[in-house]
Amino acid sequence: MIVEVFSSIMGEGKYIGRRYIFIRFKGCPLNCIYCDEYVKESISPRVEKIPGSGIFQEYQNIEDRLMEIIYNLKTPDLFAISFTGGEPLFHHKKIKAYSMELKELGYKTHLESNGIYPERLFYFDYASIDIKLPEHFFNLDNEEYEKIYNLELNSIEKLYSMGSQVYAKVVIMENTSIKDIENIARDLSDIGDITLCIQPVTSLFNIKPPSQRKLLDIMKLCGSYLGNNLICTPQIHKYLKML
Repeated sequence: MIVEVFSSIMGEGKYIGRRYIFIRFKGCPLNCIYCDEYVKESISPRVEKIPGSGIFQEYQNIEDRLMEIIYNLKTPDLFAISFTGGEPLFHHKKIKAYSMELKELGYKTHLESNGIYPERLFYFDYASIDIKLPEHFFNLDNEEYEKIYNLELNSIEKLYSMGSQVYAKVVIMENTSIKDIENIARDLSDIGDITLCIQPVTSLFNIKPPSQRKLLDIMKLCGSYLGNNLICTPQIHKYLKML
C-alpha cells in the first residue's frame, strides 16, 4: 500500500518550496504518458533514514508504525504531511484514519490526487487536484476524457465547499491546446477562488514542454478568468535533483 515515506520540499504547485513529509501510495487507474509510477511500483517499501538525506532503508511494516516514522522525519520547518502516489484515494479508508490521527497530533494534511474519486473525499487542510488533458493519454476517446474531467471538477468543488485550501494543477505540453486551458480557467472561476498552477512538462523521451511564448500566452488568457490566481510551477525538485 505505502511505497515510501521521506522528507523533502514540495516541488510543484501552490506550496512549492515548502518542507513536507511525503507518504507515497501504490496504484493508479490512469496511465498518463509522463508518469513515473511504474518505477515506484517496482521498489520495496522504504523509509528515509535521516530527513532530507535521500538515503533509504527497506521497511516492511510501514502502515503499523507510520506515526513513529513521521515523528522521526519531522523537522522544525515542516509545513504538512502529503498523501501522494500513484492515486492515494485508492486507499481512502486507511488515509482517513491516518488523517484523523495526524490532526490529533497537530499535523496539517495535504492530498495530491487526480480527482476521479469525488465520492471518496473528506477534509484535508490542503489539496491539489491534477487536471488531465487529452494529450496526457494514449488513445482515450472524447467521452471517457469528458468523464474524467467532470469528476476532477466535482472533486475541486467538493473540497472547496468543505473549506480545504484546494488548487488545480495542469501539466502543459508542446502540443497542448490553448483553448483547452482557457476552458479549464473558466470552469474553475465558476467554482470559486481557485488557484490554477500551470506546470510545463518535464522533458521525457519525445515529450516536450511548451515554448516560453506559448506558456505566457496561456497564462495571460487564463488571467481573464482567474485574475492573478495563476502560478507557473515547473518541477523544481527535479532541477535540484531532490526527491
